[in-house]
Amino acid sequence: MFLPVKPAVASFSKLLFVAVLLIASLSVFAAKQKIVVAQDGSGQYTTVQSAIDASPSNSAEQTVIYIKNGLYDQEKLIIPADKRNLKLVGESREKTIISYAIFDCNSPASANKCPDSLWVKWKHNSDLIRTSATLTILADSCILENLSIKNTAGPVGQALALTLRGDKIIFRNCNITGYQDTILMAADGKRNYFYNCYVLGRTDYIYGGGIGFFDNCEIASYGGGWITAPSTPEKQLYGFVFDKCRFSFASGSPRKGDDGSLVAIGRPWHNYPKVAILNSDLGDRIDPRGWPTTWRMDYASESDKLHLFEYNNTGKSADFSQRAPWKGMKQLSRQEAEAYSVESVLKGNDNWKPTRK
Repeated sequence: MFLPVKPAVASFSKLLFVAVLLIASLSVFAAKQKIVVAQDGSGQYTTVQSAIDASPSNSAEQTVIYIKNGLYDQEKLIIPADKRNLKLVGESREKTIISYAIFDCNSPASANKCPDSLWVKWKHNSDLIRTSATLTILADSCILENLSIKNTAGPVGQALALTLRGDKIIFRNCNITGYQDTILMAADGKRNYFYNCYVLGRTDYIYGGGIGFFDNCEIASYGGGWITAPSTPEKQLYGFVFDKCRFSFASGSPRKGDDGSLVAIGRPWHNYPKVAILNSDLGDRIDPRGWPTTWRMDYASESDKLHLFEYNNTGKSADFSQRAPWKGMKQLSRQEAEAYSVESVLKGNDNWKPTRK
């Protein structure tokens, strides 16, 4: 014989069930927040690299590292390939600063990295020292949010803020700044998504053979240089895509002679470069030719395998009539522009759909 459950008992059972679910949810939430970096010792780690190293390897679940405000300028950072699904979140976009000042130079004794005092600290790690980047990401599925990444070496040669070799890397609400070669998308075909980011540089400061989609970003240039230096493989459909971005001019360059000079959209760097700028504000400091030099690539102006496209842009420099008469340079139709949505550009073979949140 089964007796009916009294209403009070039933209500208690429901409350107990809800409480168990809440505790479980809080446990998961707490687990995601368990790695905290703080220079004042209030977190588990005082350095960013120690937190990265402590994160689980080859995890199918996301690991979150929260970085409290501070200037983290004593480390040349790397996220190794086995640290996939890692998320770095800063406390404040302007006050959580990851910075370094190493740069490429003619110094065989220090693997062509300067200054020697910085190179010697990291020479044991070939992946880390391969470029001058402040942060190198080798892992897939990494996310960085709400922080600044800088290379402060200035106008001395290659001095990267980022080297990106992993796939499906996301930057949201970040400041990424340098002078020459700020962002290297080093791996052909690997996908990178930037949302609401501020990117600053002067010479070829967005470059490489990877795929980069810049969504609602500000692309700020010191005068006299080139924004992009794409090296897109011939059979790769996309290179760098800028959608709803603002191309601005940055005064106060660390190099004399930059202020006031025009800025080129880019110059080709090997292979068959592909750059598309859509629905963006091009301001008034872009060189009217867009791509004023073939830069030792004689075929650049004659090949239709270069895709240097624009669509529906505004601002004084959006006048396409004065662009260099290259065969691969054109204004897209509305129908053609649809192929440059974030979903199309980044879907790959696994239908990756990065989000703004």
